[in-house]
Amino acid sequence: MTIRLLSAKRVGDDLAADSIAAEDQSLYLTASFLIWMIPAYLFLFPAPRTSDPNFFWAIWLVELALLVLICIMGIGYCLRKCRVEPKRHFLVDFSCLNAPTSLTTLAAVWGAFHLITLAVPWFAASPAYDLLRLLASAAAVFMVFLRIGKQMERVSSLRESGRR
Repeated sequence: MTIRLLSAKRVGDDLAADSIAAEDQSLYLTASFLIWMIPAYLFLFPAPRTSDPNFFWAIWLVELALLVLICIMGIGYCLRKCRVEPKRHFLVDFSCLNAPTSLTTLAAVWGAFHLITLAVPWFAASPAYDLLRLLASAAAVFMVFLRIGKQMERVSSLRESGRR
């Protein structure tokens, strides 16, 4: 089996065909963790720049609250999209789809963030930078869940059509 880190659609096709072995599922899960950890430790997901401690903690806590809310709602959304035997499929589907979805979404969102902050000097200033950073962080997580949910719905449809 080939691990498909750039195409959630092809991973979804493999999931619907029940052709991803447990060993490959573990590789997708490992890739998912690494896709989120490596950019964080390489500072590709930047920290706020502000030197004002009140603004720093306010923006940091707002971002934390948004991410917690998005994660809770996003997991529920994905679970609802996994219509065919979610007890059996949800965690496997989510884990396998998370890797390619996260990789492509994070590359696009944080790539755009860095291009904007380099191209538009106003966004390099501390408050604007920090607000844009918060929006990029929340948008990336939101988009990952949205895209995984859409793929899970597609996989469920493929599984349903294969039963007929």
